[in-house]
Amino acid sequence: MIRTQRKFCFLNPTKKNFILSLFLMSLFLFTCPLIASASAYTVRIAGYDKYQTAAAISQQGWPNGADAAILAYGEDYPDALSAGPLAHKYNAPILLTDSYTLNSDTAAELKRLKVKKVYIIGGQAVISNEVQKQLTAMKIPTERLAGQDRYETSLLVAQAVGLSKGAFVTTGMNYPDALSIGPIAAANEMPILLVPPTELTPTQKDFLAKTKISSAVIVAGYYDLSDNVLNQFPEYELISGYDAYDRNIKLIKRFSGDLNLDTVYVSTGGSFSDGLAASALAQKEKNPIILLQGNTIPYTTLPFIQSKLISKFFILGGTGVISSSTESTLAELPAEIESVADVTDSIIEQQKYEPPKTVTATKSDGSTEEVPVTWTLSSVQTLKSGTYRFEGRVKNYSDSVFLKLTIYPKASKAENITAEIILGESYDFPETVEVAMSDGSSETYPVTWNTKIVPLNKAGSYSFQGTIEGLTQKITLTLKVSEDAKITFTDSELHSAVRRKLHKSSSESIYKSDVLDITSLNFRNDDITDLTGLEYFVNLKTLDVGNNQLTKIAALGKLKNLRTLKLNDNGLKDVSALKTLTSLTYLDISDNYITNFTPLKGLTQLTTLYLDDNEPFDDVDGYTPDYSPIRAYYDNLDKKDFSL
Repeated sequence: MIRTQRKFCFLNPTKKNFILSLFLMSLFLFTCPLIASASAYTVRIAGYDKYQTAAAISQQGWPNGADAAILAYGEDYPDALSAGPLAHKYNAPILLTDSYTLNSDTAAELKRLKVKKVYIIGGQAVISNEVQKQLTAMKIPTERLAGQDRYETSLLVAQAVGLSKGAFVTTGMNYPDALSIGPIAAANEMPILLVPPTELTPTQKDFLAKTKISSAVIVAGYYDLSDNVLNQFPEYELISGYDAYDRNIKLIKRFSGDLNLDTVYVSTGGSFSDGLAASALAQKEKNPIILLQGNTIPYTTLPFIQSKLISKFFILGGTGVISSSTESTLAELPAEIESVADVTDSIIEQQKYEPPKTVTATKSDGSTEEVPVTWTLSSVQTLKSGTYRFEGRVKNYSDSVFLKLTIYPKASKAENITAEIILGESYDFPETVEVAMSDGSSETYPVTWNTKIVPLNKAGSYSFQGTIEGLTQKITLTLKVSEDAKITFTDSELHSAVRRKLHKSSSESIYKSDVLDITSLNFRNDDITDLTGLEYFVNLKTLDVGNNQLTKIAALGKLKNLRTLKLNDNGLKDVSALKTLTSLTYLDISDNYITNFTPLKGLTQLTTLYLDDNEPFDDVDGYTPDYSPIRAYYDNLDKKDFSL
């Protein structure tokens, strides 16, 4: 993947050093060529000294000004190291100054920022009252955070930041660990406490005795802090390593979930000023600072950069601090995205859906990483079931990634169940029920009954409540316990067909107990005219009585459990008996003389409906059937032989 790499340099010239600035600007422009390569972007933020570099960092992060600024001593580190989290609190850049006079570049930057307040870190021994007076003369109010020493100053800064989320702790005897911690502590809204190597100060002990710090992350070398110091923080996590560069990478790895590693800042570990100033900028986008050992990329840092999808490096300081060759090397190191896996997801209709914020990318080193994705969709409408495809883009990857979202229909309604058994017989409660879905289909869902105790020795009608997974609606099972009785069939052909089904001779009677277990009947082409007697087949689910000569079908109105019914080719004129069969999913009444389809209006669970070849018994010229009663569910039919 080819990316264009441009190196920029930021200067902050003043009248005092205008000629020098022009010279240095020309020098930097010559060292900032346009490079086309499979590499990360690099942007150099630099001035001719530490003060102007800090001003350049401020210009980069606060181009439109800032209400506040943090002012730290530029010649030594002790008081300044805890300033990063304070900069986050006030959304303020960190600027540097001399001890006895306000640096001119810093003063110019404060004017550009139009700050309303400056927070001075450290006592008068490091930043004198003269500097404070100069700020007052510029009509900039100040507030000084200063203790008797670096440790008390860091404690005052910590209190200003707030300790409710815990604190980072490191040695006050050197600065690299604090530089690593700065943007991470700021991004996590945790202060930095500097501590002595062997024993806490009395002020610190007194503070910790009165204030419980919920958690502490201690970053230090193996011998930097004694056990006596560590144990002053009961709930602590120790991040240690053989040098500051090793700890720098371990710290970033530990908090990688809170960081944005697409962009990183690179600072020398050989001085504190650039990294300190950059900690205020890096925390704005939760970017870490990586420390280099001069122009050398440390042993533990190299594989870390090679494993990450870093698209931009901010190089802090001029080429005298980090060389152009080191900058070019850095740009070539990060991994690239070789491929991105498409996403497949599913939800239930009308369920709220948030597209994934990351997708899985396979990197050039063969490993995978979750990377941010931007989808073309602004929101997902989940009102209608179906399968939908959305396109997404991943930074620094030329191809698209796709989201395949399947929206399944929502369970809408379950019909109540009726069943009948003969007195003395047992009854097996159904473990599943048919549920009508929002798209007109039906699915089988588990059901749990409130009780399964049936008084089998007493005739009567009993009701049971069932709970269906995924439905707030309760389902009712009405179980009729009946005394056995002989069934009389008006139609001899129907009687014969039932005997054949039951394997009974013509001399044997047929009882209710004989037919209650029957769930399917096929009596096609049997010359049946009257279905009387069939009303006792109350557990029937499938019935095919097509190609007969039916004239009386009132018995069908009792068969509430029917799902499939075939009545085609019978010469029927009236199907009013069917209006109660609301559980039907399949109905064939084609090739009859039916002209009134109103009784079918309530059969909304139908997915298959055949109505064709129905005309008046007496020919009517230009007759057009009126199918409008089933308009409400016409679009839900999977199979049909007519059109509206």
